[in-house]
Amino acid sequence: MSDTGRSEPQRLAKCLAAQIPCSRSDAERYIAGGWVRVDGVVVEEPMARVREGQTVTLDPKAKLEPLASMTLIWHKPAGLALPDVSPLPDDVAAGLFTMANRFKGDRSGVRPLKAHRHKLLPVAGLSTAMSGLMVFTQNPGVARKIGDESAQLEHEWLVEVAADPELEDEARRDAVLKSIGKALFFDGWSLPSARASWQSELRLRLAIKGTRPGQVEHLCERAGLRVTAIRRLRLGRIGLAGLPLGEWRYLLGYERF
Repeated sequence: MSDTGRSEPQRLAKCLAAQIPCSRSDAERYIAGGWVRVDGVVVEEPMARVREGQTVTLDPKAKLEPLASMTLIWHKPAGLALPDVSPLPDDVAAGLFTMANRFKGDRSGVRPLKAHRHKLLPVAGLSTAMSGLMVFTQNPGVARKIGDESAQLEHEWLVEVAADPELEDEARRDAVLKSIGKALFFDGWSLPSARASWQSELRLRLAIKGTRPGQVEHLCERAGLRVTAIRRLRLGRIGLAGLPLGEWRYLLGYERF
């Protein structure tokens, strides 16, 4: 396409609509879809201003289709605090989910767009000290499923505990598992029992249907353990599955929680 021929900066969507031509709403969809370049650089903001002499082009492969709601899977590092708000602020999302830390093994085939980081809802959150699988979604249905059906979704945790000479005794280790496996009344909730197993001398695996904030820590403390680290490995049927620490990927089309 030719340059805009305007003396005053104009909205990119307005320029594109005039040059194709198309409706303003269609122009905005092309732009948000990452199909439009200004002087050879992709611009995804319909409100961006275009000056006289700049060249606006539409990708020949452009498709006029609605943006699908996205769900992102992230391997959260321990010690990283997130804003206690929902949805996640766009500037925070832009810093967390970049091309640099996108999982190279992502098989979704999705073209990353800025629009995919807009109004992401954090679901089944982790505390600052915890690490592991976190889910962010633009799909209210996904958010409701994880939230409303949390009692049915199983969370799998890997818990590391401090060294204790008593844990060298097999009977003591068995007692820990029995304690964690007991039903729990916690934070005003009657919660189901957890399944626990020792993975090593100082590492436990816990599987719990639904998890209240602080529940894992409480179960371990009730069993006389001192927790040093907690990592979530799986939520429902979705697991980390080799996702490196700090990296993210798109939920695949066939994956279900």
